[in-house]
Amino acid sequence: MKIFRDISIKSFNTFGIDVKAACMAEIESADDLKLLDDFALPEPFFCIGQGSNLLFISDFSGTLIHMINSGWDVVSSQNGKVVIRANAGCIWDEFVEQTLAKGYFGLENLSLIPGTVGSTPVQNIGAYGVEASQFIISVHVYDRESKTYFDIQNSDCKFAYRHSIFKLQPSWVVCSVDFRLTTDAKTRTHYKAVEEYLTSNQLDGSNPVVVRNAVIEIRNSKIPDYKEFGNAGSFFRNPVIDKGLFEKLRKRCAEMPFYLEPDGRYKIPAAWLIEQSGWKGFRGFHAGVHDKQPLILINLGGATGKELKELAEEIQESIKNNFGIQLHPEVILL
Repeated sequence: MKIFRDISIKSFNTFGIDVKAACMAEIESADDLKLLDDFALPEPFFCIGQGSNLLFISDFSGTLIHMINSGWDVVSSQNGKVVIRANAGCIWDEFVEQTLAKGYFGLENLSLIPGTVGSTPVQNIGAYGVEASQFIISVHVYDRESKTYFDIQNSDCKFAYRHSIFKLQPSWVVCSVDFRLTTDAKTRTHYKAVEEYLTSNQLDGSNPVVVRNAVIEIRNSKIPDYKEFGNAGSFFRNPVIDKGLFEKLRKRCAEMPFYLEPDGRYKIPAAWLIEQSGWKGFRGFHAGVHDKQPLILINLGGATGKELKELAEEIQESIKNNFGIQLHPEVILL
């Protein structure tokens, strides 16, 4: 374990916000977590991977726990099912690429999502009709308060849309995650953007590697490289509204896209709401809205976290006034 004091974290968040943390602890193995109390580290504590879902509003006065324990292993393999244990510090897209190369399928739709394995269950990452919770068996956790290690089974993770029990337990640190993949190439290409891309390019959608490459091409066409324009991907969650509001809005906007949820409510694409409200391609002084994917707020150069937060609040107010819908950030504000 390495301890850094008064450290710049500009390179540890994909928005590229130039702030400092009072302290950062680099965790090279799960056992290092037991040693945290041996140092006089400032509170609060917060875990980060690549900082791909964070917006720092100001300097962080506590300690960032940076998991850099990498590597993964096959725990078991039988009847076409493979259980893989991946350490929290694994770079997510490298993990997806490596498992596919070994003939372990399932994660291809989640290609190119920035971040680490450790953030996967916390956020329940998802894209193109697939969520991580469909593959997670269990999560191996260290609790800083009780100073114990334990496993959380999938059924106890309270997985929901961009949510999990880990968001409610700030003392828990994800050490590793067990995934169940398959050696059978059963792809998921029902998502409209993927289906259209495969069809228009006459590609074989039954091949997981082809699906991964398609997802990468789609994402690259919509999402800017954070090294060029700092961003955290989708800034807002897609709102879910009740039937009454849905029917009211459909009378006014018959073209409004939607997805019917299992509970009878309706999920509305936040990107559509933002575009309809005139924000797509907006450029402020330092912060703006991407011109291809309005769900993405971007750092145009030198933006502060406060400027991006204020832009997000203006967008929220606009959507509330225009549609009666409250948008909620997917990004965590610190």
